[in-house]
Amino acid sequence: MPTPSVLAGSPLLWTVLVAVALVLVGLAAGRFNGRLVPLFGPARPPRAQGGRGAAASHGAPPAAGHDEAGAEPGTAAHTLHRLPPTDEDDEGPPPPRCPHCLAELRFVPGFSAVAVRPLRRRGACPHCEQVIRSHPAVIAVTALLFGLVGAVSTLRPDPSPFGLLAVLWLVSVGVLLSVIDLRVLRLPDAVVAPAYPVAAVLVGASVLLPPSGPDLERAGGALSSMVFVTVLYWLLWRVHRGGIGFGDVKLSGLTGLYAGWAAGPLGALAAVFWAFAAFSLVGVVLLVLRRITRRDPFPLGPFMLAATLATVLAGAPLLP
Repeated sequence: MPTPSVLAGSPLLWTVLVAVALVLVGLAAGRFNGRLVPLFGPARPPRAQGGRGAAASHGAPPAAGHDEAGAEPGTAAHTLHRLPPTDEDDEGPPPPRCPHCLAELRFVPGFSAVAVRPLRRRGACPHCEQVIRSHPAVIAVTALLFGLVGAVSTLRPDPSPFGLLAVLWLVSVGVLLSVIDLRVLRLPDAVVAPAYPVAAVLVGASVLLPPSGPDLERAGGALSSMVFVTVLYWLLWRVHRGGIGFGDVKLSGLTGLYAGWAAGPLGALAAVFWAFAAFSLVGVVLLVLRRITRRDPFPLGPFMLAATLATVLAGAPLLP
């Protein structure tokens, strides 16, 4: 977006104004998205270990399956050493449901938004009328990252408004999915699937329309990276299903699209490397601190999204 002439002589002031404005937008977006988090099940408290059967149940991730609302949550349960899933661990209602009355809440087809107007406007369940509060982490992190994206965008030459919207969409969806994955070890289709068409439109507009387009080479890099990263994760899932969930395979195309758009196929491959490297490092630290055991599930989705966002903000492959 062009810098207004009044602020042309003060780039710092322009950066601050854009960042503050996007922080306010992020607060609103985070408040809206934060209401979706409780719909996908309660956070699972760690179970007390007491014998062979208890240990196996403690280490089992939630099984992926179709819910009654037609959504198939992709399981994102990862462990440093995962045991086969058991039926005992399939606790709680299948998402999306009201956390109070457990009533089914349908999503708008093609959008990660509840199809019930009272819930969208004031956060109240239409069945029990109880308010579903927004998750505070979604609000805070979304606002913070919106401000960061706004500040970075002002430092780029000829920034594309569609490119800025594409990154904000990645942040909005990424924060929501990360919090859900950390809570319930799932990457629900109701959020992942609608993210693709919006991202494709925004990324496509940024590379094909002025001021940064048309750039067919960059568009080809984004598409090829999306295919390459998806196939890579699918192969990893086929080889070792105990170490990666199919929900991560479904998400990988989105991360590949963004990383390839920002840094080409090499940048997309580097983002995959850093996602697994950070995932492994954090897992080892938690093991050393005894916050988790080798049987505890651990989500990969947040690391995939974080590595992708870092690549997008850097605008280049994250290589030494």
